[in-house]
Amino acid sequence: MIVDVGTGDGRAVLDRAAREPTALVIGIDAVASAMADASRRADRRGPPNAVFLVAGAESLGRSPLAGTAGLVTVSFPWGSLLGGVTGLDTAALDGLAALLAPGGRLEVLASVEPEDGVAGLACLDRSTEPTIRAAWARAGIRLMRMRPATAADVWASGSSWGRRLGTGTGRAARRVWRLEGCRLG
Repeated sequence: MIVDVGTGDGRAVLDRAAREPTALVIGIDAVASAMADASRRADRRGPPNAVFLVAGAESLGRSPLAGTAGLVTVSFPWGSLLGGVTGLDTAALDGLAALLAPGGRLEVLASVEPEDGVAGLACLDRSTEPTIRAAWARAGIRLMRMRPATAADVWASGSSWGRRLGTGTGRAARRVWRLEGCRLG
């Protein structure tokens, strides 16, 4: 099972479900209207293995999905979800960790620049890795790798939002980081 948290418009879920027809692909977002079109499309035309759920990351540890995901993806989070993947919001991080089956993977693409005005985080870069590593470890996730994301990483995520952020090359490009972890136990 693959769970995309903060799925936004849900297009990445539809694309992944079409590419991986034997996997159940679940898109979760706290805002129902964001993924309404994708949910209707999956219901009417498929793919039949794409499902959408309205929930905040903080509540995921209490959901029936807890402990079942082999892969959880988070692409270009903001708000409490961004706080969760960076270790600033323990409730959101604990919710993400709770979704993972033992040995399950967490894959994150995130971007924070000084002009974003994120409280407690001026930017996402190598200097933030120790804090993220410690927060993930506390939540039961081993941070395996944190590296600058490539344009191919952003493209492969299927994130409509990521492509609009100006990631990749050029002066206006945002720095994007790829974080990869594994659930302990």
